[in-house]
Amino acid sequence: MSAPPLLEAELLVKHFPLSRSARDVFAGRAPRAIHAVDGVSLTVHAGETVGLIGESGSGKTTFGWLVSRLHEATGGTLRFDGEDIGDLRGKALRSWRRNVQVVFQDPVGSLDPRLRVWQIVSEPIRAQGEVTRAEAKERVAALLPTVGLPPDCLYQYPHEFSGGGRQRISLARALSVDPRLIVLDEPTSALDVAVQAQILNRLVDLQRERGLAYLLITHNVAAVRYAADIVAVMYLGQLIEVGPVRAVLEQPVHPYTKALLAAVPVPDARRRRMRYRIGGDIPTLIDPAPGCRFAPRCPFVIDRCRTEDQALRPVEGFPGRRVACWRAEEVGAIAPETLLASGETPPGAPVS
Repeated sequence: MSAPPLLEAELLVKHFPLSRSARDVFAGRAPRAIHAVDGVSLTVHAGETVGLIGESGSGKTTFGWLVSRLHEATGGTLRFDGEDIGDLRGKALRSWRRNVQVVFQDPVGSLDPRLRVWQIVSEPIRAQGEVTRAEAKERVAALLPTVGLPPDCLYQYPHEFSGGGRQRISLARALSVDPRLIVLDEPTSALDVAVQAQILNRLVDLQRERGLAYLLITHNVAAVRYAADIVAVMYLGQLIEVGPVRAVLEQPVHPYTKALLAAVPVPDARRRRMRYRIGGDIPTLIDPAPGCRFAPRCPFVIDRCRTEDQALRPVEGFPGRRVACWRAEEVGAIAPETLLASGETPPGAPVS
């Protein structure tokens, strides 16, 4: 019997209500909301890295904040190690937080410029219990080399470090309470390629040494290919494809996944690639219409797509894959090397 998931999100929802104008109130219009995360179910096992990809505004960061309890969910269930953590409050919630830590996207904004390194890194330690100033410094000095920082930088300020150095400080802060899961929100953004590789290698090494699980939120498909075991693709607040990272990246099934990966630059000009010129406007997340949210832009759309929601489901011929598409089997059968010119009808697309 396989071990239960370390983290299990089931139909997780986050709606941000919009303020109502006096006209809306007197007209009796119902309150509206932005459906940032809408019914997302995802699991992360111990020692596993799940990569969450999708374009900006798809809800990736909001989902990461939900699973770390930095946002309160509007609906759904969140379990950690089999325990429902959605109702934790006060001391119970503070004690639980040592299990899940976050490395934020912007290391400049997330590090207090008035604090020295030892104060920043020791914040979670001090929040979890009473430690003396000397004990905090000692623990931080021992931790810094594990993220590639010298122990003699305890008294420096964040502005004295490069972008990579500040990200290492953020990582050290997350590791200070020995978490079991770290949410990595764009950990390599705004870093040059060499530093990106150093950070990713450090993350992989730490995972092996400490048995950590990661939720890796990123636009960097190469980082997901290198570090992740499972990849989940998000579009407008919903997951549309989940599966083993190599299988999904080499043969995507959902039309949006195909288009997303086709946009990734490939250095080999001789390599034939699928090019999807997606048209149409991105639908609004304010009280979205029923049906598939990709339907207005999908070249494979049929009438059913516009009226019926499709949950993630297994796809025949693609082991371990779950896809939210009514035509997944047909779309998935299209060869990855197929080349589509602008305006060309994709193979298998309905003819109007």
